[in-house]
This record gives sequence, structure tokens and C-alpha cells, in this order.
Amino acid sequence: MQVAEQLRADVQQATQLTCSVGIACNGMLAKVCSDLNKPNGQLKLDASRSAVLTFLSTLPVRKIPGVGRVRLFWLWLAQA
Repeated sequence: MQVAEQLRADVQQATQLTCSVGIACNGMLAKVCSDLNKPNGQLKLDASRSAVLTFLSTLPVRKIPGVGRVRLFWLWLAQA
């Protein structure tokens, strides 16, 4: 977490812009964590299976990268 805090501080000092940081066990989860804390936050997701499943179960499907309008429509059709 200290590395992420320092990175955010360095970016702001160098560019006068804020950034968000997601810390997770893979890139997709890190992106979702980062997106949830925009424009200037950070979120660390524990790497345990239970933490990941709990985190994912609270998200709308649309928050998962690669799930847009069309895929959401097909998922909706598949459950009907």
C-alpha cells in the first residue's frame, strides 16, 4: 500500500493530475479496483478466494472488463 501511495503522490507532484490504483492478484481485478476508486483513490483486494468471490458478487456484471451492452444482453438472454 505504501508503494501505491507514493506512486500516486509522485504522479500528482509531477503532473498535477490525480490517479487511482488497484491492487489485486491479477490485472483484471486490479483494473476493477482502480475504477471503483476514481479519481484519486486506491483499493487493495485480498488474494484469498473468499475475498475475490465476495468482491465480485457485489459488482454489477457491467463493471467487469469486456462486458458491454451486447454481452450483457446475451447474458440476460441466456438466463431467461
